[in-house]
Amino acid sequence: MKVLLTGAFGNVGISTLDELLRQGHTVRCFDLETTTNRRTVRRYRHHIAAGRVEVLWGDLRHRQNVAAAATGVDAVLHVAFIIPKMSHTGIESELRPDWAEAVNVGGTRNLIEALQAQPHPPKLVFTSSLHVYGRTQHLPPPRTVTDPVQPFEHYACHKVACEEMIRASGLSWAILRLAATLPLALKLDPGMFDVPLNNRIEYIHTRDVGLALANAVSSDDIWGKTLLIGGGPRCQFTYQGMIQPILDAMGAGQLPPEAFATAPFGTDWLDTAESQRLLRFQTRDLDDYVRDLSHLLGVRRHFVRLFRPLVRRALLKRSPHWQRQTTVRLACHGQVALVTGASSGIGAASARQLARAGLKVVLVARRGGDRLERLVDEIRRDGGEAWMIAADLTDELERLRVLHEATAVAGPVDVLVNSAGFGWYGYGADMPWPVARAMIQTNMTALTHLTLLVLHDMQTRGAGHIINMGSIAGNLPEQGAALYSATKSFVDSFSTALHRELRGTAVHVSLMRLGRVQTEFYDRAAHQPAGRRIPGERLAAVTPEKVAQRVIATLRHPRRVVYIPAWWGMVQWVEPLFGWLLDRLGPVLLRRQPAA
Repeated sequence: MKVLLTGAFGNVGISTLDELLRQGHTVRCFDLETTTNRRTVRRYRHHIAAGRVEVLWGDLRHRQNVAAAATGVDAVLHVAFIIPKMSHTGIESELRPDWAEAVNVGGTRNLIEALQAQPHPPKLVFTSSLHVYGRTQHLPPPRTVTDPVQPFEHYACHKVACEEMIRASGLSWAILRLAATLPLALKLDPGMFDVPLNNRIEYIHTRDVGLALANAVSSDDIWGKTLLIGGGPRCQFTYQGMIQPILDAMGAGQLPPEAFATAPFGTDWLDTAESQRLLRFQTRDLDDYVRDLSHLLGVRRHFVRLFRPLVRRALLKRSPHWQRQTTVRLACHGQVALVTGASSGIGAASARQLARAGLKVVLVARRGGDRLERLVDEIRRDGGEAWMIAADLTDELERLRVLHEATAVAGPVDVLVNSAGFGWYGYGADMPWPVARAMIQTNMTALTHLTLLVLHDMQTRGAGHIINMGSIAGNLPEQGAALYSATKSFVDSFSTALHRELRGTAVHVSLMRLGRVQTEFYDRAAHQPAGRRIPGERLAAVTPEKVAQRVIATLRHPRRVVYIPAWWGMVQWVEPLFGWLLDRLGPVLLRRQPAA
């Protein structure tokens, strides 16, 4: 049988590919062309030479790529998905939900349409997740196929949406909802700290998932069914019972309970009786995974034990829950922070960090709805205080309303984080005026108005801190980002002048000069009318959490300018010394970007 496998070089994809080949199938592998994936392909060069593996690089968002991949196959195993943490693309669904939805939901829609267009549509097996059930620790286990779905994160919402499309597609389909599937890798997922130690969790070995999927394409009995894929009763643990042997095998030992979340997480035990009867896949358990991990570590295990204190410290630094326990509260604990652009990216990360530091946070974004509600719920579950205000900050009356409502629900604003903004890339002459006007109103006018609105009150009360998100582009204006660079130059000058005016007072204005950050900024820029992709958008990009940490540090120790990452501090010498190079390089990069 010829099988299309999407996401072929991720965790589950590799296990499935290996099992499909073992069973004698021919496999067309569809995935993104990344350095990691190209390296993985080398393992299959003999199968490629023998004609048993075909590699097709592409993007699920591009219909032509998907149509080419789906042509001439007998069955499709749709595994590709952007996951909440540590995806093999390096991007997480919860940090860039719009982008993730375009890949996850839009990509699945493209795949369904490509299959429907064929004279004899291939069968489709879709890998879903137990996350669709949401938080179920208050319910008696196990979860069954008939339990209601109650997703609470973007990833799970995307899975539910895909399941609904597949059921309505008219294709021959099967949906497999997977339990916790850990990769055979030495790099631990930061999401490991998001599960409480007393949470029920069911483990399944990644190779058993591959076996289930490979068996599915040959089965006559699974079509039209939704099945639960877990390790079975011998793989049902509390999270502490699962994570402790893994950490022991790595040489790190059990970490303090304070490093782990306390709010219930979306894992549970599953009823896998029917899926095991049909697919016969439960062959391994947690002990097998621990042995595999130990073998993978080899002699390095002894070095981990030798340097255990340093390893444990490095692991604990990745836990926001541990950082919250061990971080001294800010002097402004209990005060009110107003954060704009809070629905995602830097704004959302800053809101979380401020709440963990003990501030009451008011979240403002043009896109309200589910995003802000989820973030407010998350902060409240962690013991913080949060409110949301959906508003279009390009409207003067809306800005006045924001300040009035924030003061009414939380009190006078003590900290203002101006993180709302957007960009556009392309020739200045091609920039539509509505986009230019909206950028000026968002990046400059809204920031200025909100700053002036809170500044007078802060001076009257004798304390406060305003943090404005600037950009290196404000100091290094580049071709393709003329107006954006100009707006950030304004933010830079405005913030610097206010800082100097307020010197010697307890009111502070700080500027964050940002380099590249892993947010939806680049996707939004490319999807603006006449916009283009920004070259090297992921080059040396930092996470929004890194920026948020610097926000907290700046509240503790006020500074006029903070460079993120710090090495961008050399920018003040770049323009005088290398401006000529930017003049020549900019047009080359711009010409290479086709108009959207």
